[in-house]
Amino acid sequence: MLNPKVSVLIPAYNYAQYLPEAIDSVLEQTFENFELIIVDNCSTDNTEEIVNAYAKHDPRVKFIRNQENIGMYRNYNQSLLLATGDYIKFLNADDKFEPTLLEKFVTIFENNPTVSVVTSYRQYFGSKTEILKPPHTGLIEAKTAILSSLRHGNWIGEPTTVMFRRSNLNLGLFDISILMFADQDMWLRHLRVGNLYVIDEVLSYFRIHEEQGTCQLNSDLDKRYFNILQYAEYRRNVILNHRFGYDLYATDTAQSKKILNNALKSIFKLIEKKPTNTSDALRYLYRFRTVIQTLRILITPRFLLSFFDTINTTRKKIKSYILRKK
Repeated sequence: MLNPKVSVLIPAYNYAQYLPEAIDSVLEQTFENFELIIVDNCSTDNTEEIVNAYAKHDPRVKFIRNQENIGMYRNYNQSLLLATGDYIKFLNADDKFEPTLLEKFVTIFENNPTVSVVTSYRQYFGSKTEILKPPHTGLIEAKTAILSSLRHGNWIGEPTTVMFRRSNLNLGLFDISILMFADQDMWLRHLRVGNLYVIDEVLSYFRIHEEQGTCQLNSDLDKRYFNILQYAEYRRNVILNHRFGYDLYATDTAQSKKILNNALKSIFKLIEKKPTNTSDALRYLYRFRTVIQTLRILITPRFLLSFFDTINTTRKKIKSYILRKK
């Protein structure tokens, strides 16, 4: 298909039992100008057979199989490199779309050139049926969205829920050094160049089951503890080192302080929960980091200027007093 408006990308690995429902939800979209690329990460089930059956009847469906298993986020990146559409829409192989999702997401982008990320309400299905509603709806300014996401977690959503512009991939692919929140990092990076829009209706469905990747990661205690530490450091880095090019501390000091404090609290909870030689090392390390962070929060350029102004004013008063005494 020449010049599709949307690239729908399905990274797949051993989800053959769920894949037909995912593919059907794409082919049943009211918006039809898309390509559907399934990138198989060396599945051992009949994923290839299922996709090829669809591809025979619909030229928009393409199947790519990696030569070796390259890991989850590398497979996401491989999918991105194959996309040719103006907009990128991921769909996890075990999830599904509401039939009007592409139409409504594309409309938002076409009517809002300053928007770089679009998301919507989403709903669990499978072992849960909860509807997940973000704390904001409509058009949200980028810095507000970033701070809220750092404070309340990845409410922007999983890859199944989010769409972004392919032209902004110069911001980078998914960061494979991040264990469990590379998707959140990806959305926040895209908010460097535009705002967020949240559609206030359920347009995607996120399957909950024991085989999904997040459940398997959470069952590994070492990986879970590493994720807690990595995410705490990540949030501190965003605020203190301007990771996304914004001075978020100046934008909303109170919110930034809460994010920094919550990050430290999560680290200390981890230390108390896992009393080992490693936690003793962490306690020693973060004792000094806490002091440094406090100083970095307090000693801002504004604080220094105010401090020097006070010294200068005091010096002038003392000098004037001495001259009067003479």
